[in-house]
Amino acid sequence: MSAFLKNSAIAFRLAFFQRIAGDCISIAWWQVAAFAVASLLIPVVYDIASIGAIGQVQWYAIPSAMVHLPFVLFAAIAAAYALGKGEKTPLLLQAFLMITAAIDAVIYAASLAADVMHAQSWLQLFTDEYYFLPAFWLAAACARAAVGVLAFSFERTVLAYSACVIFLALPLSELYPERSLWQEVRNYGELAADVGHAKLNEDVLYRQPKILERELAALGPGRRGVIDVYFIGVGGYAAQDVFMKEVDAVSRLFRERFGSEGKTVRLVNNLKSVTDSPLASVTSLRASLQRVSELMDKDEDVLFLFLTSHASKTHRFSLEFSGLKFHELDPAKLRALLDEAGIKNRVVVISACYSGGFIDALKSENTLVISAAAADKNSFGCSDAAEWTYFGRAYFDEALRKTYSFVEAFELARPVIAERERKEGYTPSEPQMALGQGIKPKLLSLERQLAGR
Repeated sequence: MSAFLKNSAIAFRLAFFQRIAGDCISIAWWQVAAFAVASLLIPVVYDIASIGAIGQVQWYAIPSAMVHLPFVLFAAIAAAYALGKGEKTPLLLQAFLMITAAIDAVIYAASLAADVMHAQSWLQLFTDEYYFLPAFWLAAACARAAVGVLAFSFERTVLAYSACVIFLALPLSELYPERSLWQEVRNYGELAADVGHAKLNEDVLYRQPKILERELAALGPGRRGVIDVYFIGVGGYAAQDVFMKEVDAVSRLFRERFGSEGKTVRLVNNLKSVTDSPLASVTSLRASLQRVSELMDKDEDVLFLFLTSHASKTHRFSLEFSGLKFHELDPAKLRALLDEAGIKNRVVVISACYSGGFIDALKSENTLVISAAAADKNSFGCSDAAEWTYFGRAYFDEALRKTYSFVEAFELARPVIAERERKEGYTPSEPQMALGQGIKPKLLSLERQLAGR
């Protein structure tokens, strides 16, 4: 155990590019396995600290959580042979796994500190490259460790760095693995039992790719000289109809009032719509954003992304359908999907409890972000019988029928929501808004265009 603790301390020194002699690292296959397991358990510790000890293991996510391990192995082999010391592969493999665990510990500790202090903006400095930075940090630290342990000529050093970039930085920066193995146990108290226990049958499941393909194929290109609004609606929680109803109603509103006919995508988790609507998942949202990005004029057109569902205190937006398991959608993942698509002008409206936790991660110069609640507050109205949530009715069904301004609609809706919550004795939800200065002129031009039709 003392050897493992000593190697754990060395791991952080290696992660921060300190040179360590090879004979300082105690090599054993059990330690190789221990550091590999550590890289799996660190996200679990983070989730338990964030969610609580009452939860359940997501066994299905284990293969995804382990996806980095083969790349670490390949990088260790390639670096050892690049340095002309193939027999040192076990040493480099253990060193690389030590560095992996240390970097994970640093990143998850920083995320936990930001969560606890409600200071997610600390992470905003590298939000644009959130999924890329750890991979390149890992590659650089591993290459530095390999060269430091097995010092050789400049040419071999270049080869070792190249091996780590090829086998670590490039593949891991393009992967979005599900590393959370601990899931919050939710009890919303309003689930319809027949829907909540329904399962997708095989025919419906295998039709889903074609349904998504059809939905995206119906999108048309933007018009030159016209600000087109592309609408994507996401209804995340299958067991309550209100989210499906909101996506349907808002998509109609945008087709009728904002000229989004042929520029609308609906992603809905609900048993009643599963035969004709694409499921709402991280995968379908990524595909939709990519397709919109291909068709729109990125300087001229605007994306309006509307997400409605439940969300947790740890700011995980609920994408759930009984019988299926989806990747989690949190603020950093949503920002990464938008950045990956390369869409410039963004309006993102999130109707869910605690949705203010998405504001810091999503805000930018060219983004308007609106949330139905503050980061630590509930929103209301998500009963199965409702046509709208409180926020959805006030913002979309009332305010946006009076104005073409997404900002003015928020100012109109906020006191209406507060008054309704006051009358019903609820704690105020405190909807939030962040308006980037870069998107203001675009939205003003859109308002004038729509008003002048």
